[in-house]
Order: sequence, then C-alpha cells, then structure tokens
Amino acid sequence: MTFIVGMGRSGTTLLTNMLNSHPSVIACPENEFVMFTARAFRKEDFTKQATVDAFVSLFHYRFSKVISFWTPEKGLKDGILGLSHPTYPEVCKQVYLHYPFADKNKEKVTCLVDKNPVYSLYIDDLYRLFPDARFIVLTRDYRDNIVSRKKYSDKESSLFTLAESWNYFYERIFRSIRKNDLEYMLLRYEDLVDSPAETLDKLCTFLDITFDESMLQFQELSKGIKNYIKQNLSDQEYAKLTAMHHNLENQVNTTRVASYKKELTEEEIRLLDFACRYYGEQFGYRAEHFPQGNPAVGFRLWLSRLKVQLYYNLHSLRLRIPLSWRLRFVVRK
Repeated sequence: MTFIVGMGRSGTTLLTNMLNSHPSVIACPENEFVMFTARAFRKEDFTKQATVDAFVSLFHYRFSKVISFWTPEKGLKDGILGLSHPTYPEVCKQVYLHYPFADKNKEKVTCLVDKNPVYSLYIDDLYRLFPDARFIVLTRDYRDNIVSRKKYSDKESSLFTLAESWNYFYERIFRSIRKNDLEYMLLRYEDLVDSPAETLDKLCTFLDITFDESMLQFQELSKGIKNYIKQNLSDQEYAKLTAMHHNLENQVNTTRVASYKKELTEEEIRLLDFACRYYGEQFGYRAEHFPQGNPAVGFRLWLSRLKVQLYYNLHSLRLRIPLSWRLRFVVRK
C-alpha cells in the first residue's frame, strides 16, 4: 500500500490521476473509509456473510464532509468473500481494486495508492494496519497553497489559521515518519508540473514500477471522472469539484506556480514567510522577506495553532466514537 499525504490543494488529485493512468497502478482519491471503518471492523471475521454485508453497506454513507464521488463496484462482496485470508487490510485492498475508474487488468496491478490529505494526521494508525506501507509526501509552496485553499474553502479562514494548518499537517507527517522510520518520498508540486516525466520516473522507481508514458496522458481519465460526477452528484457538488479541478483536462503546466505574487499583498506574503518559514525552508521554498518576529503576530499565530489543534483533535475523537453513533451524524449518498 502507498498513501499520498500532504496538505490539500497541493496537486494531490493531479498526481492521483497520473498514477491511475499507469497500467500497474490503482490510485483512489479521498474516501476516508479506512479510518472510518477501522475501529469497528479491524478484528471482525470477514468469512461471515453478515460481516461483509455490514461493511459494504457503509459505502452508502459519506464518511466526512469532503465530497467523495466514488463508491466501489458491485463485485466488492464477491471479492471479499473470495479472499483466502480476509483480514481487514486485505479487505481494504479489495475496496481499492474495485475503484470504478480502474479499467485495467487487475491481476497485473502491483501498486495500490490511496490519496487523502487528512490521512496525514493518521499515519501512525495506517502504519499499524499496513506495516509495509510507503508514503508520498506531496508539498507545494505554502503561499500558493494558502491562496488556493482560501479560494476554494467552504468557510472563511484567516491567513493565520491557513498557515498554522499547513504547519500542523507537515509537523504531524514528519513526526510519524521519524517515529516509525517509514519509507517515504518527498515530492514537490512545482517539480511535478515543471518536469513531469523526470519526476514521475523517480516516483516510479520509489514505487518499484516502470515509468509508463500513459501517466502523462491522464486527461481522458479526468474527463471520464467529470462525467461520472455530473451523473452521480448534485449540481452544486458538480460545480464545486469541476471548479476546483478544472485544469485536470489540460496538459501539465506551470501557470499556477508562484501565482501568489499576483494574489497576495506584500504584507500578506511577509506574514506567511514568517509563519511557515521552518518547513518552507526544508522544502526549498525561499522566503521573499527576511522573517522578523512580531509579538502581536506571534500571539495570533499561537491562537490559530490552538484552534487548528482543537479542530483536528475533535476529528480524531469522532473516529473513536462507536460506529452506530457516528452513522447518526453522517449523510447517506
């Protein structure tokens, strides 16, 4: 198993579509089913029809507020019942193999990929479930990332909160990587769009697969997903998703690299350079302004950090509530 983690709006969907265009890869966008069902099903007996039925029935629900547009193909039950050792991790792999846009010979699939930004906060849990898992840590210039997240967010968030959530995600990612000595590859969005073939070739080496030119021809897959969304989601959800990912039907380009220079003021850039300077430097993003301390700014960042931590701690707590209770608060598809 391979997981794509990192802050959302960093090119995770682009990379997922590129990977899913490879004949040996099935790469699935966010669904969150692994963490949502793990506590209730990780020790269940999947040789029992009732257990399989209960597990599969959960895909009629939306596991989070994030729009998940796909559900597994109808053959999932048979796939699970046909497993010789139906452990929870193996059952999860069957879900990936039944991703509806994986129109390929599944016997030749050697690499399963799950893309979910929020899984950045659950790497320890994923590692316990999948001890051989690898992680692709995708990052993007914090200034561009924050511009994009602010533009497409459902709610108003200050630059302080957006900056601290960016910091929080990568702090959690690398804390887990160091703690568990995990195998990972750091991949920058800027490198992916500037030198896609070279970057994907390095990624394929990391994944133990051979680079395939089809990875650069992901536009048809993007169009197919767009049509699927139009048929299966509401007009409002369709409009939101197509707006967020409108560039996926085009050739890879660098038009959004350094877009923050046109969309942020000098004062805003200065703030973000100060707030995100540590991981920004680690990832090779050069600050335009020499970061200078400011007690008022530091205090607001501290408050925003508490807010971010509280929000995601509550998210984590939600996953520890018994499944029967959680289902009362999620929406059926």
